[in-house]
Amino acid sequence: MFADHVRIFVESGAGGDGASSFRREAHVPRGGPDGGDGGKGGDVILVADAGQTTLGDLRQHPHHRARPGGRGSGRRSHGRNAPDIVLSVPPGTVVRRLPAADAGEGPGEWLGELLAPGERLVVAAGRRGGRGNVHFATPTHRAPTHAEKGEPGESHWLDLELKLIADIGLVGAPNAGKSTLLAALTAATPKVGAYAFTTISPNLGVIALDDERAAVIADLPGLIEGASEGRGLGHGFLRHAERTRVLVAVVNGSEADPASEWRQVAEELGEHDPALLERPMPMVVTKQDIPAAAEAWPSVRAALRADGYEPIAVSAHDGTGLDELRRAIDAALGDAVTQASENPPPVEMRVHRFDPLESGWQVIAEDEALRVLGRRVERTAARTDFENDESRERFQRTLERMGIDAELRRQGARAGTLVRIGPTELEWGDDW
Repeated sequence: MFADHVRIFVESGAGGDGASSFRREAHVPRGGPDGGDGGKGGDVILVADAGQTTLGDLRQHPHHRARPGGRGSGRRSHGRNAPDIVLSVPPGTVVRRLPAADAGEGPGEWLGELLAPGERLVVAAGRRGGRGNVHFATPTHRAPTHAEKGEPGESHWLDLELKLIADIGLVGAPNAGKSTLLAALTAATPKVGAYAFTTISPNLGVIALDDERAAVIADLPGLIEGASEGRGLGHGFLRHAERTRVLVAVVNGSEADPASEWRQVAEELGEHDPALLERPMPMVVTKQDIPAAAEAWPSVRAALRADGYEPIAVSAHDGTGLDELRRAIDAALGDAVTQASENPPPVEMRVHRFDPLESGWQVIAEDEALRVLGRRVERTAARTDFENDESRERFQRTLERMGIDAELRRQGARAGTLVRIGPTELEWGDDW
């Protein structure tokens, strides 16, 4: 099944814990610390794969968790680095991180988009392993038992949206003959039925422009009134129209008022994005093999010309007008290249704002507890083994050095007060 919008959960691997061990060998007195570092956790990576055309596989398997790094061990042995998880997505996939820790509503934070085959995007970075006790030996403290824990992995929900990358898009109302026209112009074999909304997902084909050149053409689901507000297939269609360089307006020649039907389609395109109507847009009036449509052709052409179009009469069944349409598409693609060179898209400016909690900290009251905020102190707490006396004392000295200890006291911390740092909960004691 074609899927162009999915939400998935990703979690990177936690770093492995560092080891606290000492060298013990015969005839080697006072061997000293030799605990090795923990291994790195696995990344979760998206890769654009030209062989993928849908996000359906990710819809079937929405949860992806990388493995943690291995623990360090004695003899300075480094823990094993965990393997990465690599997920294939179609070129044209836009990736956003949802604001909440679940698959809630909201546009999310833009992380990137994968356009060319082979492009990679790390969406959950594996975390660093903890250092073994060999790193903490000093001339005055030659037998440290302190070793760091690995950093916990990161997890979040992602919103993946596929915007097909095609040179040409066929646009029109439902049952205008787009799928039949695609089949006549290319080797594609879309399923076609004699009722509206036959196409519920885009179909792709390759149209030969001459002996050496070809272009990708997409038959996009039909538009109805209110599509820009989400009615019918709504944005599910319009997102794909954004990627195409040329739009071919497909008008149903067998309708009672073909020109009026097209004006409604054009209005929905403009409501979604006015720039869509500024692209090169050849127009065809289909179903000219039907006697009533052929008879109405002169009046339909006059009405569309009055709107500024130069329509081409075509029949996908007997081939009428298809060669003329190919020439018009070829010319429109040339115009699109010229237009793009004269009006390059604006470079997206990503604003990097200073985060005072990146290296700083803040203490706030939270329910019956005090919470310490700050990236550095939260990471330090996550890497501390509070079951180890030496590690706990080292963390206490870190709080004192950063000034957090004094601020907690100023805000009323006393014996029994709960102090939260990230997911870690500590009880304030008399010895703090």
